[in-house]
Amino acid sequence: MILLRGIVILLCISFGGAVGAEGNDNVPLVMHGLYSYLADASLFTDCQSGRSYPVALEGDNVALERAYLAVPHAPGEELLVTLEGRIVERPPMEGPGTVATLLPARFLAITPGAGCAREGEAAGLPSPRYSGSVSRPATRRNCST
Repeated sequence: MILLRGIVILLCISFGGAVGAEGNDNVPLVMHGLYSYLADASLFTDCQSGRSYPVALEGDNVALERAYLAVPHAPGEELLVTLEGRIVERPPMEGPGTVATLLPARFLAITPGAGCAREGEAAGLPSPRYSGSVSRPATRRNCST
């Protein structure tokens, strides 16, 4: 057990705490971020980096979209989601080239009323208007947990 934990720590240090993130293999990373969906376009803002990515219409995108639409909220409102995913290069909606895009491998949870944790707070703690969450059991962890 101690050896395994040491290996995980070594991997976290080697990959900058983001095993499976941008450009690192095909291994999904557990990610927390603010998700919004409006007019057939979805956007994910990663809580850890603050970067925003369009969401690919592949992988577990349908489950992510359905969970978002099942929760009462204002149109286009950002909701905190947890998912396994990775950042991949995909063609943009318009124009040539590629754009860094979130590929949701597995939807895990949506937490209405919560936001990205500020420094010193635990991630995903609900705000006073918290009304519950829709989730699937998590099977992986990232290096920050």
